[in-house]
Amino acid sequence: MKPSPLADPTHFDVRDIPCRVKHAQIIQRWHDLPVGGHFVLINDHDPVPLYYQFEAFFPGAFAWDYLKAGPEEFHVKITRRAVTAAPAAPVPSCGHTAPAAPTADGELDLRGLQPPEPMQRILERVEQTPPGGILRARTDRQPLHLFSELLARGAQPQSEPLPDGGWLTTIRCR
Repeated sequence: MKPSPLADPTHFDVRDIPCRVKHAQIIQRWHDLPVGGHFVLINDHDPVPLYYQFEAFFPGAFAWDYLKAGPEEFHVKITRRAVTAAPAAPVPSCGHTAPAAPTADGELDLRGLQPPEPMQRILERVEQTPPGGILRARTDRQPLHLFSELLARGAQPQSEPLPDGGWLTTIRCR
């Protein structure tokens, strides 16, 4: 059994924390740090969606240093560099945001959204898709950071460029 996430203030093992509350707890833990303080986040997958949330909410106010980069365990040292206000809106967690509306043919059209929102919405929809289901998403750029997240969830992604300069990603869920 792993020790309580609060047992060691310099390490925060989030592997057993439910996805619906995980990102909010991590951001709160960082927000409670003094400037110059840090903790080491321990996770079972690359927390790149969380990095994008930090970048969106706290640009320039944090440092993000990989100490161990998988494949089964990731350790990221997250340091507070500046005083910041708490996010005004609730923090989406583990890709949970407002559902993206599918197009008439069932594809998610995420063009025009800024990172990390397309990735978050795709991950949310993957979690809602039954095993064997197929999800298609249109994005402005190839979602390279999404691939490791999908593979960690057992999904198989494939992207192809579109004539308009966007990308179509087809995801087979497992």
